[in-house]
Formats: sequence, C-alpha cells, structure tokens
Amino acid sequence: MKNITLALLASLFALGSCGSKGSDTTPTPSLYERVGKTDGISKLVDNLVVNVGAECATSNSVLLRSHKPLLDAVNGVNGAAPTDPTRLVRLHDNFVNQLGEASGGPLKYTGKTMLAAHTGMNITNQEYAVWFMQLDKAMATSGITGQSRTDIVNIINKMQGDVVGH
Repeated sequence: MKNITLALLASLFALGSCGSKGSDTTPTPSLYERVGKTDGISKLVDNLVVNVGAECATSNSVLLRSHKPLLDAVNGVNGAAPTDPTRLVRLHDNFVNQLGEASGGPLKYTGKTMLAAHTGMNITNQEYAVWFMQLDKAMATSGITGQSRTDIVNIINKMQGDVVGH
C-alpha cells in the first residue's frame, strides 16, 4: 500500500509540473525572428535604399548632400565610370548584418563603428530626421509594425549620437 501511495503522489507531482512548465516556457521570439530573419531585414534595407534614392532625386532633397559621395561612387560623375560600383552593395550588406546582430540574430556586423563611418560627413539633425522618415516608410512597406517597429527605432536611436554632427 505504501508503494502505491508513493507512486500515486509521484504521478500527481509529475502531472502538475508538466502542465505548468508547458505554458510558462514558450520562448518569446527575438526581433530578428519577428521581422522575418535575414530575408525580412534585407527587405527592410532594400526598401530603405529605394526611399533614400527617391528622396535624393527630388529637387529639394535634404539627403543629397550627405549621400552624393556614395551616389557618385556608384553611378560615376559627368559621364565618367563609377569609381566604386560595389559601394552600395557593401553598405546594404553591412546594414543587414548590423540590424541582424542588434535584433538578436546570428548575423555579425564587422563594419566600421558608426562614429568612424560618419566622421567628416557632418550629418545634420535635419538630414537624420529625413533619413529616419525614409526608414519609417521602409518599415511600413515591409510590414514592420507594433513592438517590432519600436524595437528597431530604439536600435537606430542609440546610433544617432555617433552619426549626427561629426
């Protein structure tokens, strides 16, 4: 009788602990997972590049000044051949890796620090704000909303001090 009682208690204990663990241990997906992993981040960056390019093409572009060296390197100047046609691809890939790492994914950013990459560009608060608007549009186009959008905004805002005014 003692063995049956012990076995019954052990069974009840096991059932009780199994039921509570199953509902409490569901892991929260990382931002990287919520935005679609590498493909989702790449889509976001693709949309951002399109938006920034479109803004630079307007007659009253705010971003053209800061992006002209990149555009000139990729497109050439006054009919001359491009000096660095892969620069935009490298920028895209670096940003994908940077967001992929910062969002909890397995990607690793190996590019320059934001301060080193932007020193000498003298990015203004207005240029940053317009670039940020292009990012916001890219997130909307990519279907990134809610907490995922907030989390990306927080990642980008942490970089602002190293981007603006150097």
